[in-house]
Amino acid sequence: MPKIVDKGARRLEILESYLGLVAREGMQRATSRRLAEELGVATGALWHYFANYEEMLSRAFRLVFERTNERIAGATHGRRGLDALERMIEQIHPLEKTSHDEALVVVSFWGRVATHPSYSDDQRFIERQWHAAYITHIGEAIADGELDPATPSTPLADALVVLAVGYQVEHVLTTPLASPEAQMRVVRALLAPWMTSSASLERLERFE
Repeated sequence: MPKIVDKGARRLEILESYLGLVAREGMQRATSRRLAEELGVATGALWHYFANYEEMLSRAFRLVFERTNERIAGATHGRRGLDALERMIEQIHPLEKTSHDEALVVVSFWGRVATHPSYSDDQRFIERQWHAAYITHIGEAIADGELDPATPSTPLADALVVLAVGYQVEHVLTTPLASPEAQMRVVRALLAPWMTSSASLERLERFE
């Protein structure tokens, strides 16, 4: 009998190998040929599971954000207000190895949007999710007396989303602005003016 292949599992295996290859050798070397070598198959075998390289990259992009959202869910479970907001930011911003490796894939994906406009749909979907979550946690912080009632929730959430996107690029470019300390200084600058006098200053120490 012919061997039955779980196409979903095989796609995930290919994507995992691709992300690992990017993390170890960089985006430029993560070609379809190099990926096939990594998997021990002919290059053409990859296209039994993806239409082409661009589709594979798009799927890898989505996988990165699915995993980011899983980390966010774990980090914010049972938390609210500034506590949840801080922990969400920590999972999104490129502050450690996992998010560093993911940034390489994300920025490469964005670089192809000019020739593949449909890719922007994925980005818009993710940004809407994060924006809504930011709004929720800001609202909780206002309700809990951590942020001033006059806090401009939507513009503040806008700024946090823009920061998350911008720091992916800064991180890949390895600029001084991308250091964890520099990133958190900016987050702190956005939040501090709206902190109430009754809010615990220890919250902001997480951003030191």
